[in-house]
Amino acid sequence: MHPETLNEVRQAIDSLDAELITLLAKRQTLVEQAGRLKPRGDRQAVAAPERVAQVIAARRGQAAAAGLSPEVAEAVWQAMIATFIRLETETNQAETFAKPQI
Repeated sequence: MHPETLNEVRQAIDSLDAELITLLAKRQTLVEQAGRLKPRGDRQAVAAPERVAQVIAARRGQAAAAGLSPEVAEAVWQAMIATFIRLETETNQAETFAKPQI
């Protein structure tokens, strides 16, 4: 069923946003674990520019196949990755590592 009113469209978007929040929380847990596993204080390992380029290219392809603008996907992933790299850097440089809750 397609939403027929602006209010229904907004409700559908809010529902999708709630799903995205749940998925992003799971991604954050994994990013923090990656920060714990990488050599402590190694900013290059955390930034992993080759991996970032690989992920962006893959998401552009997945976006095109799913009917999402590759440019939109790239912009979203670039922003998300940059933010998660900052979080991963903080985790990686932490004095003590808490046990992950996976």
